[in-house]
This record gives sequence, structure tokens and C-alpha cells, in this order.
Amino acid sequence: MARRLLDADPLTGLRTWHEHDAESGRTLIHYEGDAEPLIARNKAAANAASGRLGEMAHVASIPASVQMKWLVEKGVDILNPDHRQAVATLLDDPEWRYLKTRNIILGRV
Repeated sequence: MARRLLDADPLTGLRTWHEHDAESGRTLIHYEGDAEPLIARNKAAANAASGRLGEMAHVASIPASVQMKWLVEKGVDILNPDHRQAVATLLDDPEWRYLKTRNIILGRV
């Protein structure tokens, strides 16, 4: 199967690929992106942040590739207000804590 680039978003770094298998007729869409620069900024922000939170606080930065993964695999849309608790639960999970810009437990905020 040959992969073909459909889109490369320079703002988010998300790339969308198309793959088609002529024998089976299957078409696949893949999303990928480099989240390393954002993760490095998140870690630096978490280490520099005080423990105090005001009325509003920047608590996480979630790369577009992770947003897409959560939407496809877990059914969680970070832009849907009804999914706020699910997003907080995911961010509190050790697997995803590198997305947080503060060392806090969001389920307690």
C-alpha cells in the first residue's frame, strides 16, 4: 500500500495521510504529528508554575495528534464542554500527564 500525504497543517504540525489497498479495496486515513516541542514547553511550564491557581489557569496543552487519538480511540472531544470531566480524567492519568503545564490533579480543581 502506498501512502499519500493529504494535508500538512503548519500551525499544529498534524499530517494527514491516505492509504489505499487495491486488492482489498480498503482505504485508511492516518494522522501523525511531532508533539516533542509542545511536550518540552509543557514540562518547562509545569516546573516553573507556582501551586496557586486563579480564576482561570493554563493547565494543559494537548497536541492535535493526541486530540485526534482521544477522539477516535476514546470518543473524547476536548472541545465538547460535556467531555470536560473525561478530559480531566485523561490528563490526570500518568500516561498523559506530560500534557499538563501544572503539577496538579485536575479532578480536584
